[in-house]
Amino acid sequence: MQYDFHADDILGPAYEYWRRKCGTRPMPRRRDIDPTEIPRLLPYIQITEFVDGGKRVRYRLAGTAIVEAYGGELKGKFFDEVFSGERLRFVEANYRTMCAEKRPILVCNRYFSRRDVPLICNRVVMPLSDDGVNVNQAFTAMRFLFPGKSYEWAGQWFGTSGNFDFERSRCEAIR
Repeated sequence: MQYDFHADDILGPAYEYWRRKCGTRPMPRRRDIDPTEIPRLLPYIQITEFVDGGKRVRYRLAGTAIVEAYGGELKGKFFDEVFSGERLRFVEANYRTMCAEKRPILVCNRYFSRRDVPLICNRVVMPLSDDGVNVNQAFTAMRFLFPGKSYEWAGQWFGTSGNFDFERSRCEAIR
């Protein structure tokens, strides 16, 4: 099953906004992104920054839909304060891929929340660069789906095992 994020009414417009802000550059600068220009998308947007030479990632902005899905405020927190173990490694690997490719990535996986609600999250993680070469922040749009039991969805999408693992989540560079 291929997910067409362009047709999504959150991810598609967020990606097109990012592309417009690129102009002639491979990546827009953070100052080019003005969330007030996309008020309908703002609840589904997050901005993260790389600190300590890229060793850590901190949330700078997390829209209300993201905070609601997670079950708590994320702004100002580092990934390693929110995630741990296999989940932290998965999230960090996604961001490393985006930085290495210097282009947006599509990530589709089960979303873990502090709430007891099964969620699937499709997101487009888009690089931001102040110098046009080094990725120093990311602009992300997230779409949450409520498919019933996440393990049922994972089994249908990833095969017949019914056991979800991050190894079979999807993360791909957008070409």
